[in-house]
Amino acid sequence: MKLKLIFVILLSSFISQSLYSQIKNEKEERIKISEFPEVAQTIIKTLPKNCKRLKFYKETDGDKKSYEVKFKYLKQYYSVEFSNQGLLEDIEVITKFKSIEDSARQQIAAYYKQFFKKHKFIKIQKQYVYTSGFNANTFIDHTLKKSNITSANYEIIAEVRTDKKRSIKEFTFNNKGEFLSSRILNPTSYEHVLY
Repeated sequence: MKLKLIFVILLSSFISQSLYSQIKNEKEERIKISEFPEVAQTIIKTLPKNCKRLKFYKETDGDKKSYEVKFKYLKQYYSVEFSNQGLLEDIEVITKFKSIEDSARQQIAAYYKQFFKKHKFIKIQKQYVYTSGFNANTFIDHTLKKSNITSANYEIIAEVRTDKKRSIKEFTFNNKGEFLSSRILNPTSYEHVLY
């Protein structure tokens, strides 16, 4: 009996931890650039002079802490995310669904049609994940000039509905439009997503 009880407790703990990790509970706090790690400040200072509307944020998502700078450059909205230590993690650029390459767009559309009764896109971003094989400044420069070194993932925030419920989720697809992951967005986390 005791063994069964321990098993049930462990299983419940595992399931609740697994479910918790699938919920995006992100919070952003506006800060000054001087509060960023020095490594990140050095990289930010190399951004082109004609970047506009620079805003600096400290971000927490569960136990993970990171820093993000958001700006407008040549009529596009970008965000550059750094780790808690100031290392470049990724660059995201807001895009439109119709701007996604045809075959990837068709694959993504098929995914939503297969799994949801209805869906409405709220925010779509190309996500360029930084790999240490490149200099961080070069990676940012190539991304801003649209001569990317790596392929983009697509990060989509969408309101989706099944027969039983409606939710707002963040989905990630690779550059071919293949589904990678999804997380439920906590409503308080959602407040900042419209940029």
